[in-house]
Amino acid sequence: MNFTIFVTMNQFIEKVKGYISENGIFSDGQQVIVGLSGGADSVALLVTLHNLGYRCIAAHCNFHLRGEESQRDFRHARSIAEKYSTEFVHKDFNVPEYKERHGVSTEMACRDLRYDWFRELSADNRHIPVAVAHHLDDNIETLFLNLLRGTGINGAHGMSPRNGIIARPFLSVTRNEILEFLAEEGADYITDSSNLINDVKRNKLRNIVLPAVKEQFPEAEKGLTATLNNLRSNDSLYQEMVRIVSSRYITDEGIDVAEMIDSIDNSALLLYEIIKDKGFNFTQAADIIEATRHEASGKQFYAAENVAVLDRGRIKITSADSQDNDIYHVSLQSTGIDYPITLHITRITPEEMVIDRSGKTLYLDDRILNDFPTLTLRRWRDGDRFCPYGMKGSKLVSDIFSDLKLSILDKQKVWLLCDNDKILWIIGIRGSKFYPVTDTTQEVIRIELSSTQIE
Repeated sequence: MNFTIFVTMNQFIEKVKGYISENGIFSDGQQVIVGLSGGADSVALLVTLHNLGYRCIAAHCNFHLRGEESQRDFRHARSIAEKYSTEFVHKDFNVPEYKERHGVSTEMACRDLRYDWFRELSADNRHIPVAVAHHLDDNIETLFLNLLRGTGINGAHGMSPRNGIIARPFLSVTRNEILEFLAEEGADYITDSSNLINDVKRNKLRNIVLPAVKEQFPEAEKGLTATLNNLRSNDSLYQEMVRIVSSRYITDEGIDVAEMIDSIDNSALLLYEIIKDKGFNFTQAADIIEATRHEASGKQFYAAENVAVLDRGRIKITSADSQDNDIYHVSLQSTGIDYPITLHITRITPEEMVIDRSGKTLYLDDRILNDFPTLTLRRWRDGDRFCPYGMKGSKLVSDIFSDLKLSILDKQKVWLLCDNDKILWIIGIRGSKFYPVTDTTQEVIRIELSSTQIE
């Protein structure tokens, strides 16, 4: 009996070892950060990498969302790290505060906080990889989620074994294989009760949809695994072909869009593949193609950090800052800002607030000072998206202008107050949902548009 267990355990570890080697995930014996929640998947990952001779740092995130259960998870993760003689680090997070500041869901807030910390840990340790415990079942869920959202070949092949510093050594093993391995290893794990609640899309897929699919199609897992592998191979070939074809149109003068239109049927898709790393989306690529067909030289297309300028059938991409001199830094510690417009900035108490529906006053929770004491003031750009206060989701700034029936001249006069890529205020029109004043706000930053715009 003991011999059978040893062989099974050894097969599991060898399977993971082979996957790591085939995909070049780690080098032998290197140091690795392991995301350790204390659940079955992450415990199995730490145990496996430890047994394979990697020097592990166990990293635990405590989001404090489930009261004593969160503290139980922390204690268990720490004890597992001690059992396997592994360095243990942890960090406490304030998820409600992050959600309020950034206007995101609980799930997205936890993801952002987790991966931001992982990147910091990696940088502090000579940029070593961070191993997370996504397994084959997770990858199948990702495939379904991406298909339901609408995706191309890249999204359809699921998660990659290695993406930057993030490593996924478990993508070849199933959840059941992980549980069998832990039982044979004698390693304890905890269960996160939130994973059993069908209140998010992934949990609904995991607990309802996929079990029904597997019940009706017993070989579904095998077929879906083959699909994931095939799509990854297809995407690899596709990307190689894109690189070869793209080289025909990339010159010192820019990207020859006119020539691309003449010789490529799906020119918008090819252009998107060329410019997506610069922050441009497919809609913008299609707009560039259309503008080129209409010989609209001089038209500009903006991404978060870059601008594409169309000139006689070619586009040239440069930094947005180098193209737009109308970008100013606004200190929230100041009392008055006098650039092309005058902004008067004061700190007040919530009781001193006076509701202003004209769009000429913006109120922010003063916690913004902890993150962005300096903002930027700039003109609006094509493709800018805005998250209005009181509304779900986002909206194109250009659509807001259309709703207001602004003339071309009026649009050209509009300024935005931004923190990085987030638009906090369409000045004189509407404020965003970021950093809202709430019942817990202690002090308020009031920003008033106190004079007319100077052209």
